[in-house]
Amino acid sequence: MLNRHIIWELFKATFLAVAVLTILLLYGNLTRYEDVYFKAMDQSSAVVLELSFLLVPYALSMAIPFGFTIALAFMVGSWTSNREFLAIKALGISSFSVARSVFIFSFLLSIMGLYCTLEWGPVSRAKFDEMREKILWENLSYLLVEEGEISFPIDQSKDSNLKRSLKSLLGNESGEINRVTLSVKEFSEQIWQNLRITLFDNENRIQMVINSGKTFVTKSFDKGFLSLDLHEVDLEPVHQGTDFFRGGSDLFLEISHWKQPMELEISEGKKKNLKRLSFFELLNQATDLENLEESRRSKSILHKNTAVGMSPLFITILLLPVSTLLGRKEGVLNLFFGIVICVSFYAIGTITANLLETYKWSYLAWWTPNILFLCSSLFLIRSSFR
Repeated sequence: MLNRHIIWELFKATFLAVAVLTILLLYGNLTRYEDVYFKAMDQSSAVVLELSFLLVPYALSMAIPFGFTIALAFMVGSWTSNREFLAIKALGISSFSVARSVFIFSFLLSIMGLYCTLEWGPVSRAKFDEMREKILWENLSYLLVEEGEISFPIDQSKDSNLKRSLKSLLGNESGEINRVTLSVKEFSEQIWQNLRITLFDNENRIQMVINSGKTFVTKSFDKGFLSLDLHEVDLEPVHQGTDFFRGGSDLFLEISHWKQPMELEISEGKKKNLKRLSFFELLNQATDLENLEESRRSKSILHKNTAVGMSPLFITILLLPVSTLLGRKEGVLNLFFGIVICVSFYAIGTITANLLETYKWSYLAWWTPNILFLCSSLFLIRSSFR
């Protein structure tokens, strides 16, 4: 009877804390992808709801350990400050029976956390990304009409034909092209009239303006590329250190047809991010010895997700003795301590992962906070028996 009461009380507190944190995380993603949500609203409210539901498992994977830690710290502190533990002992019930109920609940929650971090969360987030990309592709023409232009960043970490061609066109003395904007006067699905392409460097200065009288457009959703076959082209470069809007160049080049189509990568397409793979897909990548770099990254993600999913169990091991001691002084202090534990978990994991990044066993870095929590708990238990 007591075990069921403890588990029920923990369940209510954890459910409330996890629900609040999930809503906050969903709101954070809503503001992050607000442009996608606005475009989804133009289609139907069902699309907006589907996008939101796909983010719930991803939010739960972070909200479960954080919410459980706060709930457990608060509940144990409350039980201690209200002398409920003393009442239980007066009835002849051992502290081990109470601890066993908490550990059973944390174990079950860890299983749910593992499912969210290893399978449900990544798969749902992959579906969200695919749906988001599809909405953006379908609204490409809408953006050109409503906003007048669209802008795409150029990933400096990737070597592409576009980067190489733009660098050779501008010359080695020019800075890196960091952003490309497109504006079109008249367009249909496959042909754009009077296209204006503006190239910006990393300081947001114009490096070149390319005008195309007629452009044949090919959209490749699977690859994430927008291919532009330029005809009737005018080039207007800008000399280094000059301002385009103050007569930066008086040089114009006319080209009847651009030799190769200009390919802009505006999404990841069908390429799957390692963080969006299901458990067995990620496990296959981790054991693939042909691509050692992909294998190392997959192992890191796999161990990180496992460590985060199992964290409620390790957090319980630390919080039970500490919250019991703190509860004798001030119940609210436990709530603060629970927040400190959550922040410490992610801070220790992130710092350790960065410090051990160059080592072969760096994929074990995110187990560090769990091991520290276990060692700290054993030290406290040993000290209390002296």
